[in-house]
Amino acid sequence: MKTIVFEDRAVEKLGLLTAARPACDLTLGCSTLADLLGHFGPVHRAVRPHLARYLAAVAGGRVAVWGGSTTLPSAGPPVSSHGAIVLVVNARVVPSREHLITLRSLVEAGHRTVVRQGEAIAAAVLHVSADGRGADQACVDAVLADAAGATEAIGALGLPQADAHVDLVSSPHEVIDVHERCFPGTLAVQIDSGRFREVRPGLFAAADARITDPVVVRHGPVVVESDAEIGPFVCLDGPIWIGRHARVNPHAWIRSGTAIGTACRVGGEVEATVIEPFSNKPHDGFLGHSHVGSWVNLAAGTTTGNLKTTYGPVRLHEPTADGGRVTTHTGRQLFGALVGDFVKTTVHTTLPCGARIGVAATVGGLVPEIVPAFVNMVVPGGERTTAEQAAIILERMMARRGLGIQEADRALLRSLVPDQPAG
Repeated sequence: MKTIVFEDRAVEKLGLLTAARPACDLTLGCSTLADLLGHFGPVHRAVRPHLARYLAAVAGGRVAVWGGSTTLPSAGPPVSSHGAIVLVVNARVVPSREHLITLRSLVEAGHRTVVRQGEAIAAAVLHVSADGRGADQACVDAVLADAAGATEAIGALGLPQADAHVDLVSSPHEVIDVHERCFPGTLAVQIDSGRFREVRPGLFAAADARITDPVVVRHGPVVVESDAEIGPFVCLDGPIWIGRHARVNPHAWIRSGTAIGTACRVGGEVEATVIEPFSNKPHDGFLGHSHVGSWVNLAAGTTTGNLKTTYGPVRLHEPTADGGRVTTHTGRQLFGALVGDFVKTTVHTTLPCGARIGVAATVGGLVPEIVPAFVNMVVPGGERTTAEQAAIILERMMARRGLGIQEADRALLRSLVPDQPAG
């Protein structure tokens, strides 16, 4: 069966979280949508042009900078027990266990159908044939050629509405709620895979995971992936997921709802947070109710606020062109920071509740609520970091993970630099 995950126009609203990665490669719970859809077979990403160019350039040669696979699906005819079908899924679909079950039921039924959420297309089952003359082949070709126009292309087919509900992520601040909702189910999917053994009550580990006693698991489940390492005197309060090749340093306190990605280095206190692959938070400091991108380095003593002094709900503020501001009510009492890919902090950095730190920014001291992409706060006046400077830093970080930078990585960074000047 062929699976296509497409980015519609609304993906731009996810801002810094998906600027440097496909929305389907955003970790929520302990999975990405691309990984979850992998249960149906190879996944074809139909994404924004700068990401499509990047994936084409690194195809099959190395993992993407966000940690996802770059192997392109074969061009063979899609087949299933019902004939030739294509599952088309919006990249903003929440990667939950429940949605996996919903999509599986649609595939098994095999009927041409569509699932909508408001005006958006969440998913569709289409029929094609090996000779290219299937009922929906033109629509599939249109989605692959222009992902942003997928909603119109699929809508034009007039497909019957499925009796199903699938949620989409619509704005950046929703990811904290979504992560918390997804975590128990996606962790259960991992445990049910049979890849882990329960080495003690509540602690599930791959055969080659390294856990140095004494380690305290006050409650589970805690899932430790292949070749991950947990140092001595670590306290684990599940649910927790620790990815492949990740390292949890001695004396760390990893608290409920934390997902640590591939090859991350983590220490200190972390709670209810996603740390995407290849990032560092190795020293003391609190990180809570946050989402941290890939190739981020949070220096010693970096701390997030996640609770207002008034104990009230966190509100996010966004300046407008006319000098005013728009206020977003998150409805959450606990809300930390949203940190884009390639971000760096200096020692003793403080991130306030609701901080949003743009891609490749460098911050230190008491950080404002919003820091634009590529701004270097450490330099007086907030000078702009160039793509070349960001690439030099990335190359040095990659070397510490045994990876080499490619021209595609440099080109991706160049494509992310904002047009407007800093400040």
